[in-house]
Amino acid sequence: MFFKKSSLVEPSRPVSQVEASLLPENVPVALDSFMAVMSEVLAEFETSLADLDVARAKWADICRDMSMNPLDPLELDVLTNHFDRGATERMVLVVVLLERGAIAKDMLARIVDRRLRSATKGGIVDPARESKLLTLALLAQSPLRREELARRVVLGFGASIRGEKLSESKAALERLDYGRLMDEADRARRAVRG
Repeated sequence: MFFKKSSLVEPSRPVSQVEASLLPENVPVALDSFMAVMSEVLAEFETSLADLDVARAKWADICRDMSMNPLDPLELDVLTNHFDRGATERMVLVVVLLERGAIAKDMLARIVDRRLRSATKGGIVDPARESKLLTLALLAQSPLRREELARRVVLGFGASIRGEKLSESKAALERLDYGRLMDEADRARRAVRG
């Protein structure tokens, strides 16, 4: 039996309009603008006022401003279950950054459109939870730590860094990862001790 090669290969399926809008390269975020807003917010941030309920309410307001129905509060409760104080502070910081326009509203709307839960989890909740060593004091002192958090948020949302290939952005985040750097330093100290 003879088959033509082309008959065995599945034809490539065109990317749908929704899928195309979710490609990270289609939503490039300006890292320098994001970090400038973060510096301003950190300069005036009052950690004692960082409250998870306030962050959830602000995120709901941002969604409404973009003409989207916010996540059900119970669904957001599930996502933020087991947050410690540091994660709460980082989540409040990220939401305030979004409220202040660290990501332009039209760009944020493209990022969140039709994927509110996954965008909220990836761009707000996960960076807050996974950046355990990034305290607000450290973020205020270190431009590299601010860049790390900014990159976590942008990439977590499924967007990209303007002017970088996605692989470059991921590699830069890997190089900046404070947790990884601290683990490597600990391993080196143990190796020296013998």
